[in-house]
Amino acid sequence: MEAEAEKVLRQAEKISPGNADVHHALGLSLVRQQRTKEGVEELRLASTLNTQNPRYIYVYAVALNSTGDPEKAILVLQGAHNQHPNNRDILSALVAFHRDAGNQEAARSYAEKLRSVLPSP
Repeated sequence: MEAEAEKVLRQAEKISPGNADVHHALGLSLVRQQRTKEGVEELRLASTLNTQNPRYIYVYAVALNSTGDPEKAILVLQGAHNQHPNNRDILSALVAFHRDAGNQEAARSYAEKLRSVLPSP
């Protein structure tokens, strides 16, 4: 099923090579096929083609972290945070990735920012 999805997405890529949506979907499909390196590259491309979509940047950073590059994931998220300062997914990931890297002060700082953007109970 994923092979067929990839085939369709490759065709879409030929029709619209700079389409971030296509690259994002292709990246996810490749990751599901255990072709992680190719998938992460497609996710990177999607995040650079459409920097206005914080979800693409977030997913790319999660992929980087999951494939053993937490430092780069944090850098990507920090850049995304500058552009999308109230995005909960980005803030949550910054809290988690900094915590996991042992950067407790940075994790606390982002946790405070996250609390400030969460809806009041």
